[in-house]
Amino acid sequence: MNKLTVGAALCISSLTLAGCGVFGNDGYFRDRSNDYQQADSLAPLQIPEGINAKHQEELYEIPQIAGNELEQSDFEVPRPQALSVNAGTERVKIQKLGSNRWVLVSQPPAEVWPQLHYFLRSSGLHVEMSDASSGIMETAWMTFNESPETKDKYRLQIETGVQPDTTEIHVRHLSVAADAPVGGSVNWPQRSSSPEREGWMIDEMSTSLATESTGASASLVAQAIGGSTVKVQLREPVGHEPYISMGLEMERAWATVAHAVNAGGYRLHREDSDIGLFYVTYDEERELADSEDDGGWFSWGKKDKQDELADSANQVTLQQILAGIDTTEGTEPPLFKEIKGLGVSASPEGEYPGYLIVIRGNDDEIEVRIRDTRGQPLSRTKASELLLSIQQNLI
Repeated sequence: MNKLTVGAALCISSLTLAGCGVFGNDGYFRDRSNDYQQADSLAPLQIPEGINAKHQEELYEIPQIAGNELEQSDFEVPRPQALSVNAGTERVKIQKLGSNRWVLVSQPPAEVWPQLHYFLRSSGLHVEMSDASSGIMETAWMTFNESPETKDKYRLQIETGVQPDTTEIHVRHLSVAADAPVGGSVNWPQRSSSPEREGWMIDEMSTSLATESTGASASLVAQAIGGSTVKVQLREPVGHEPYISMGLEMERAWATVAHAVNAGGYRLHREDSDIGLFYVTYDEERELADSEDDGGWFSWGKKDKQDELADSANQVTLQQILAGIDTTEGTEPPLFKEIKGLGVSASPEGEYPGYLIVIRGNDDEIEVRIRDTRGQPLSRTKASELLLSIQQNLI
Protein backbone atom coordinates (compact mmCIF):
# COMPACT_ATOMS: atom_id res chain seq x y z
CA MET A 1 0.00 0.00 0.00
CA ASN A 2 2.88 2.37 0.84
CA LYS A 3 4.57 1.66 -2.49
CA LEU A 4 1.31 2.38 -4.33
CA THR A 5 0.79 5.65 -2.45
CA VAL A 6 4.35 6.80 -3.10
CA GLY A 7 4.07 5.81 -6.75
CA ALA A 8 0.82 7.75 -7.16
CA ALA A 9 2.36 10.79 -5.50
CA LEU A 10 5.35 10.62 -7.77
CA CYS A 11 3.10 10.33 -10.82
CA ILE A 12 1.14 13.41 -9.82
CA SER A 13 4.37 15.29 -9.11
CA SER A 14 5.82 14.40 -12.47
CA LEU A 15 2.74 15.67 -14.26
CA THR A 16 2.82 18.85 -12.24
CA LEU A 17 6.47 19.49 -12.99
CA ALA A 18 6.03 18.74 -16.67
CA GLY A 19 2.91 20.89 -16.91
CA CYS A 20 4.68 23.74 -18.59
CA GLY A 21 5.56 21.40 -21.47
CA VAL A 22 2.14 19.81 -21.74
CA PHE A 23 -0.20 22.83 -21.54
CA GLY A 24 0.02 26.36 -22.93
CA ASN A 25 0.27 27.69 -26.50
CA ASP A 26 3.36 25.60 -27.23
CA GLY A 27 2.20 22.50 -25.36
CA TYR A 28 0.38 19.44 -26.53
CA PHE A 29 -2.96 20.47 -24.98
CA ARG A 30 -2.95 24.01 -26.31
CA ASP A 31 -6.07 26.06 -27.02
CA ARG A 32 -7.29 25.25 -30.55
CA SER A 33 -10.53 27.23 -30.47
CA ASN A 34 -9.28 29.88 -32.95
CA ASP A 35 -7.54 27.53 -35.41
CA TYR A 36 -10.42 27.86 -37.86
CA GLN A 37 -9.41 31.44 -38.54
CA GLN A 38 -6.16 30.21 -40.16
CA ALA A 39 -7.78 27.46 -42.23
CA ASP A 40 -7.23 27.52 -46.01
CA SER A 41 -9.87 26.90 -48.66
CA LEU A 42 -9.67 23.51 -50.34
CA ALA A 43 -10.35 22.75 -53.97
CA PRO A 44 -13.70 21.08 -54.69
CA LEU A 45 -13.68 17.30 -54.46
CA GLN A 46 -12.98 15.69 -57.82
CA ILE A 47 -15.18 12.72 -58.69
CA PRO A 48 -13.36 9.97 -60.65
CA GLU A 49 -14.51 9.28 -64.19
CA GLY A 50 -17.26 6.71 -64.54
CA ILE A 51 -19.00 7.73 -61.27
CA ASN A 52 -22.15 9.84 -61.26
CA ALA A 53 -21.80 12.88 -59.06
CA LYS A 54 -24.71 13.55 -56.70
CA HIS A 55 -26.33 16.94 -57.08
CA GLN A 56 -25.19 19.26 -54.29
CA GLU A 57 -27.71 21.63 -52.71
CA GLU A 58 -28.13 23.78 -49.63
CA LEU A 59 -29.51 21.88 -46.65
CA TYR A 60 -31.36 24.93 -45.30
CA GLU A 61 -32.25 26.95 -48.31
CA ILE A 62 -33.72 30.42 -47.72
CA PRO A 63 -36.62 31.01 -50.14
CA GLN A 64 -36.84 34.20 -52.13
CA ILE A 65 -39.59 36.54 -50.94
CA ALA A 66 -41.07 39.28 -53.09
CA GLY A 67 -40.75 42.80 -51.77
CA ASN A 68 -44.53 43.33 -51.27
CA GLU A 69 -45.34 39.85 -50.00
CA LEU A 70 -44.74 40.65 -46.36
CA GLU A 71 -46.90 43.74 -46.51
CA GLN A 72 -49.93 41.74 -47.68
CA SER A 73 -49.55 38.95 -45.10
CA ASP A 74 -51.92 38.75 -42.11
CA PHE A 75 -49.54 36.56 -40.13
CA GLU A 76 -48.52 37.94 -36.75
CA VAL A 77 -45.38 36.75 -35.02
CA PRO A 78 -46.46 35.42 -31.60
CA ARG A 79 -45.11 37.29 -28.64
CA PRO A 80 -42.86 35.39 -26.22
CA GLN A 81 -44.45 34.30 -22.98
CA ALA A 82 -43.89 36.54 -20.00
CA LEU A 83 -41.58 35.28 -17.30
CA SER A 84 -44.51 35.19 -14.90
CA VAL A 85 -46.59 32.76 -16.98
CA ASN A 86 -45.43 29.71 -15.02
CA ALA A 87 -45.19 31.48 -11.69
CA GLY A 88 -46.87 29.60 -8.87
CA THR A 89 -47.05 26.31 -10.76
CA GLU A 90 -44.73 24.34 -8.48
CA ARG A 91 -45.59 20.67 -8.32
CA VAL A 92 -45.72 20.48 -4.52
CA LYS A 93 -47.05 23.19 -2.21
CA ILE A 94 -47.95 23.44 1.46
CA GLN A 95 -51.27 25.23 1.93
CA LYS A 96 -52.63 26.66 5.16
CA LEU A 97 -56.03 27.81 6.35
CA GLY A 98 -56.14 28.91 9.96
CA SER A 99 -54.38 26.19 11.95
CA ASN A 100 -54.90 23.56 9.25
CA ARG A 101 -52.06 22.65 6.89
CA TRP A 102 -52.01 20.19 4.01
CA VAL A 103 -49.85 19.28 1.03
CA LEU A 104 -51.07 20.02 -2.50
CA VAL A 105 -49.49 18.02 -5.33
CA SER A 106 -50.09 18.78 -9.01
CA GLN A 107 -50.57 15.11 -9.87
CA PRO A 108 -53.60 12.81 -9.69
CA PRO A 109 -53.97 10.64 -6.55
CA ALA A 110 -53.17 7.44 -8.45
CA GLU A 111 -49.66 8.77 -9.13
CA VAL A 112 -49.11 10.22 -5.66
CA TRP A 113 -50.20 7.05 -3.83
CA PRO A 114 -47.09 4.94 -4.69
CA GLN A 115 -44.83 7.94 -4.01
CA LEU A 116 -46.20 8.17 -0.47
CA HIS A 117 -45.60 4.45 0.08
CA TYR A 118 -42.00 4.93 -1.03
CA PHE A 119 -41.57 7.97 1.24
CA LEU A 120 -42.79 6.11 4.32
CA ARG A 121 -40.63 3.05 3.63
CA SER A 122 -37.50 5.11 2.93
CA SER A 123 -38.11 7.08 6.14
CA GLY A 124 -38.21 3.87 8.18
CA LEU A 125 -41.92 4.21 8.94
CA HIS A 126 -43.82 0.95 8.68
CA VAL A 127 -47.20 1.17 6.91
CA GLU A 128 -49.64 -0.70 9.12
CA MET A 129 -52.80 0.05 7.15
CA SER A 130 -53.28 1.12 3.53
CA ASP A 131 -56.80 1.46 2.08
CA ALA A 132 -56.93 3.02 -1.39
CA SER A 133 -60.74 3.04 -1.51
CA SER A 134 -60.83 5.49 1.40
CA GLY A 135 -57.47 7.07 0.56
CA ILE A 136 -55.99 6.39 4.00
CA MET A 137 -52.55 5.21 5.12
CA GLU A 138 -51.63 4.65 8.75
CA THR A 139 -48.17 4.07 10.18
CA ALA A 140 -47.39 1.59 12.92
CA TRP A 141 -46.83 2.89 16.46
CA MET A 142 -43.37 4.38 16.96
CA THR A 143 -41.35 6.03 19.71
CA PHE A 144 -39.37 9.23 19.32
CA ASN A 145 -36.00 9.34 21.07
CA GLU A 146 -36.74 12.66 22.76
CA SER A 147 -40.01 11.39 24.30
CA PRO A 148 -39.72 7.71 25.29
CA GLU A 149 -42.69 8.14 27.64
CA THR A 150 -45.10 8.29 24.66
CA LYS A 151 -45.73 6.38 21.46
CA ASP A 152 -46.89 8.02 18.25
CA LYS A 153 -48.82 7.22 15.11
CA TYR A 154 -49.59 9.04 11.84
CA ARG A 155 -52.49 8.94 9.43
CA LEU A 156 -52.30 10.27 5.87
CA GLN A 157 -55.60 11.15 4.19
CA ILE A 158 -55.23 11.35 0.37
CA GLU A 159 -58.00 13.20 -1.45
CA THR A 160 -58.66 14.64 -4.89
CA GLY A 161 -57.84 18.33 -5.05
CA VAL A 162 -60.08 21.25 -5.91
CA GLN A 163 -58.55 21.50 -9.39
CA PRO A 164 -58.46 18.53 -11.83
CA ASP A 165 -55.48 16.13 -11.58
CA THR A 166 -54.37 17.45 -8.20
CA THR A 167 -54.04 15.71 -4.85
CA GLU A 168 -54.40 16.89 -1.27
CA ILE A 169 -52.63 15.09 1.56
CA HIS A 170 -53.89 15.76 5.08
CA VAL A 171 -51.81 14.57 8.03
CA ARG A 172 -53.06 13.63 11.50
CA HIS A 173 -50.75 12.81 14.42
CA LEU A 174 -51.71 10.87 17.53
CA SER A 175 -49.66 10.49 20.72
CA VAL A 176 -50.54 8.27 23.71
CA ALA A 177 -48.74 7.06 26.81
CA ALA A 178 -46.09 4.44 26.15
CA ASP A 179 -47.89 1.88 28.34
CA ALA A 180 -51.36 2.57 26.87
CA PRO A 181 -52.99 -0.53 25.35
CA VAL A 182 -53.36 -0.36 21.57
CA GLY A 183 -55.00 -2.59 19.01
CA GLY A 184 -57.87 -2.58 16.59
CA SER A 185 -59.18 0.63 15.07
CA VAL A 186 -57.86 3.95 16.30
CA ASN A 187 -60.10 6.75 17.52
CA TRP A 188 -58.40 9.63 15.70
CA PRO A 189 -58.84 13.09 17.23
CA GLN A 190 -60.16 16.07 15.28
CA ARG A 191 -56.79 17.81 15.74
CA SER A 192 -53.30 16.37 15.92
CA SER A 193 -51.93 15.67 19.38
CA SER A 194 -48.80 17.64 18.50
CA PRO A 195 -48.92 20.37 15.83
CA GLU A 196 -45.10 20.35 15.81
CA ARG A 197 -44.87 16.67 14.92
CA GLU A 198 -47.65 17.05 12.37
CA GLY A 199 -45.65 19.89 10.83
CA TRP A 200 -42.51 17.74 10.80
CA MET A 201 -44.29 15.04 8.81
CA ILE A 202 -45.75 17.59 6.35
CA ASP A 203 -42.36 19.22 5.78
CA GLU A 204 -40.52 15.92 5.30
CA MET A 205 -43.24 14.51 3.05
CA SER A 206 -43.46 17.61 0.84
CA THR A 207 -39.68 17.72 0.45
CA SER A 208 -39.60 14.06 -0.57
CA LEU A 209 -42.46 14.46 -3.06
CA ALA A 210 -40.85 17.55 -4.57
CA THR A 211 -37.66 15.62 -5.31
CA GLU A 212 -39.45 12.54 -6.61
CA SER A 213 -39.50 11.79 -10.33
CA THR A 214 -42.62 13.08 -12.08
CA GLY A 215 -42.97 9.96 -14.19
CA ALA A 216 -46.41 8.72 -15.15
CA SER A 217 -46.24 5.54 -13.05
CA ALA A 218 -49.50 5.10 -11.18
CA SER A 219 -51.09 2.59 -8.88
CA LEU A 220 -53.97 0.64 -10.39
CA VAL A 221 -55.22 -0.02 -6.86
CA ALA A 222 -55.44 3.73 -6.26
CA GLN A 223 -57.30 4.66 -9.45
CA ALA A 224 -60.41 5.49 -7.42
CA ILE A 225 -58.90 6.90 -4.24
CA GLY A 226 -61.63 8.12 -1.94
CA GLY A 227 -64.25 6.87 -4.37
CA SER A 228 -65.33 9.05 -7.28
CA THR A 229 -65.85 12.19 -5.18
CA VAL A 230 -65.27 15.48 -7.02
CA LYS A 231 -64.83 18.38 -4.62
CA VAL A 232 -65.79 21.16 -7.00
CA GLN A 233 -68.13 21.03 -10.00
CA LEU A 234 -69.80 23.56 -12.23
CA ARG A 235 -73.39 22.38 -12.48
CA GLU A 236 -75.74 23.58 -15.20
CA PRO A 237 -79.12 21.92 -14.54
CA VAL A 238 -81.53 22.21 -17.44
CA GLY A 239 -84.07 24.96 -16.83
CA HIS A 240 -82.31 26.16 -13.70
CA GLU A 241 -79.59 28.59 -12.72
CA PRO A 242 -75.94 27.38 -13.08
CA TYR A 243 -73.93 27.14 -9.86
CA ILE A 244 -70.67 25.78 -8.44
CA SER A 245 -71.09 22.81 -6.11
CA MET A 246 -68.41 22.42 -3.40
CA GLY A 247 -67.78 19.45 -1.14
CA LEU A 248 -65.84 21.62 1.31
CA GLU A 249 -66.27 22.99 4.80
CA MET A 250 -67.78 26.47 4.80
CA GLU A 251 -64.62 28.08 6.18
CA ARG A 252 -62.49 26.72 3.37
CA ALA A 253 -65.17 27.33 0.72
CA TRP A 254 -65.31 30.99 1.73
CA ALA A 255 -61.51 31.32 1.74
CA THR A 256 -61.01 29.71 -1.66
CA VAL A 257 -63.77 31.77 -3.31
CA ALA A 258 -62.25 34.90 -1.76
CA HIS A 259 -58.96 33.95 -3.40
CA ALA A 260 -60.64 33.35 -6.76
CA VAL A 261 -62.45 36.72 -6.83
CA ASN A 262 -59.12 38.49 -6.31
CA ALA A 263 -57.60 36.81 -9.37
CA GLY A 264 -58.09 36.74 -13.12
CA GLY A 265 -60.58 39.28 -14.39
CA TYR A 266 -62.22 39.78 -10.98
CA ARG A 267 -61.79 42.56 -8.48
CA LEU A 268 -63.28 42.28 -5.01
CA HIS A 269 -64.80 45.46 -3.57
CA ARG A 270 -66.99 44.40 -0.65
CA GLU A 271 -67.65 41.20 1.29
CA ASP A 272 -69.69 39.99 4.23
CA SER A 273 -69.17 36.44 5.47
CA ASP A 274 -72.19 36.63 7.79
CA ILE A 275 -74.59 36.83 4.84
CA GLY A 276 -72.28 35.00 2.41
CA LEU A 277 -71.87 37.80 -0.11
CA PHE A 278 -69.10 39.17 -2.33
CA TYR A 279 -69.49 42.35 -4.38
CA VAL A 280 -67.17 42.19 -7.40
CA THR A 281 -66.54 43.62 -10.82
CA TYR A 282 -65.29 41.62 -13.77
CA ASP A 283 -63.24 42.89 -16.70
CA GLU A 284 -62.90 40.39 -19.53
CA GLU A 285 -59.87 42.25 -20.87
CA ARG A 286 -58.10 42.44 -17.54
CA GLU A 287 -56.85 38.86 -17.46
CA LEU A 288 -55.56 39.16 -21.03
CA ALA A 289 -54.04 42.55 -20.27
CA ASP A 290 -52.27 41.21 -17.16
CA SER A 291 -50.66 38.40 -19.16
CA GLU A 292 -49.68 40.56 -22.14
CA ASP A 293 -48.96 43.91 -20.49
CA ASP A 294 -45.32 44.82 -20.91
CA GLY A 295 -45.62 48.18 -19.19
CA GLY A 296 -45.27 50.10 -22.48
CA TRP A 297 -47.04 53.19 -23.70
CA PHE A 298 -49.98 51.32 -25.23
CA SER A 299 -50.84 49.53 -21.96
CA TRP A 300 -52.05 52.76 -20.35
CA GLY A 301 -55.34 52.82 -22.24
CA LYS A 302 -56.24 49.34 -21.00
CA LYS A 303 -55.42 50.23 -17.41
CA ASP A 304 -57.50 53.41 -17.58
CA LYS A 305 -60.63 51.45 -18.51
CA GLN A 306 -60.05 48.87 -15.77
CA ASP A 307 -59.36 51.51 -13.14
CA GLU A 308 -62.45 53.51 -14.14
CA LEU A 309 -64.68 50.48 -13.59
CA ALA A 310 -63.00 49.64 -10.29
CA ASP A 311 -63.11 53.24 -9.03
CA SER A 312 -66.83 53.41 -9.72
CA ALA A 313 -67.47 50.21 -7.76
CA ASN A 314 -65.23 51.34 -4.91
CA GLN A 315 -67.63 54.23 -4.26
CA VAL A 316 -70.51 51.83 -3.59
CA THR A 317 -71.09 50.67 -0.02
CA LEU A 318 -72.45 47.27 0.93
CA GLN A 319 -75.48 48.95 2.50
CA GLN A 320 -76.29 50.54 -0.84
CA ILE A 321 -76.01 47.16 -2.53
CA LEU A 322 -78.28 45.53 0.06
CA ALA A 323 -80.80 48.33 -0.25
CA GLY A 324 -81.06 47.73 -3.97
CA ILE A 325 -81.61 43.97 -3.82
CA ASP A 326 -85.02 42.88 -5.03
CA THR A 327 -86.42 40.50 -2.40
CA THR A 328 -89.85 40.05 -3.94
CA GLU A 329 -91.03 36.48 -4.38
CA GLY A 330 -90.53 34.64 -7.63
CA THR A 331 -86.76 34.33 -8.06
CA GLU A 332 -85.53 30.78 -7.47
CA PRO A 333 -83.68 29.92 -5.45
CA PRO A 334 -84.47 32.79 -3.04
CA LEU A 335 -80.96 33.72 -1.89
CA PHE A 336 -81.75 36.94 -0.05
CA LYS A 337 -84.56 36.13 2.39
CA GLU A 338 -82.35 37.16 5.30
CA ILE A 339 -81.95 40.63 3.77
CA LYS A 340 -85.47 41.46 4.99
CA GLY A 341 -84.35 40.91 8.56
CA LEU A 342 -81.40 43.29 8.35
CA GLY A 343 -83.48 46.44 8.49
CA VAL A 344 -82.62 47.32 4.90
CA SER A 345 -85.35 48.69 2.67
CA ALA A 346 -85.39 47.88 -1.03
CA SER A 347 -84.96 51.43 -2.27
CA PRO A 348 -82.11 51.40 -4.78
CA GLU A 349 -80.31 54.68 -5.42
CA GLY A 350 -79.27 53.64 -8.94
CA GLU A 351 -77.72 50.93 -11.04
CA TYR A 352 -74.43 49.68 -9.68
CA PRO A 353 -71.72 48.04 -11.79
CA GLY A 354 -70.57 44.51 -11.14
CA TYR A 355 -72.03 41.33 -9.71
CA LEU A 356 -72.93 39.60 -6.46
CA ILE A 357 -71.36 36.23 -5.68
CA VAL A 358 -73.48 34.38 -3.14
CA ILE A 359 -72.40 31.39 -1.03
CA ARG A 360 -75.07 29.24 0.58
CA GLY A 361 -75.25 25.81 2.20
CA ASN A 362 -73.65 23.77 4.96
CA ASP A 363 -70.35 21.94 5.26
CA ASP A 364 -69.68 19.65 2.28
CA GLU A 365 -72.81 20.95 0.50
CA ILE A 366 -71.87 24.48 -0.55
CA GLU A 367 -73.39 26.22 -3.56
CA VAL A 368 -71.92 29.34 -5.20
CA ARG A 369 -74.08 31.47 -7.48
CA ILE A 370 -73.62 34.78 -9.26
CA ARG A 371 -76.31 37.45 -9.66
CA ASP A 372 -76.54 41.04 -10.82
CA THR A 373 -76.43 43.82 -8.21
CA ARG A 374 -80.23 43.65 -7.87
CA GLY A 375 -79.96 40.00 -6.89
CA GLN A 376 -81.52 38.77 -10.12
CA PRO A 377 -80.21 35.79 -12.14
CA LEU A 378 -78.02 36.38 -15.18
CA SER A 379 -78.43 34.70 -18.53
CA ARG A 380 -77.40 31.08 -18.48
CA THR A 381 -74.42 31.71 -20.78
CA LYS A 382 -73.13 34.69 -18.81
CA ALA A 383 -73.52 32.98 -15.45
CA SER A 384 -71.63 29.90 -16.66
CA GLU A 385 -68.82 32.05 -18.07
CA LEU A 386 -68.36 34.00 -14.83
CA LEU A 387 -68.62 30.92 -12.62
CA LEU A 388 -66.06 29.09 -14.75
CA SER A 389 -63.65 31.97 -14.24
CA ILE A 390 -64.09 31.54 -10.49
CA GLN A 391 -63.67 27.77 -10.63
CA GLN A 392 -60.38 28.04 -12.50
CA ASN A 393 -58.83 30.12 -9.70
CA LEU A 394 -60.00 28.09 -6.70
CA ILE A 395 -57.31 26.62 -4.46
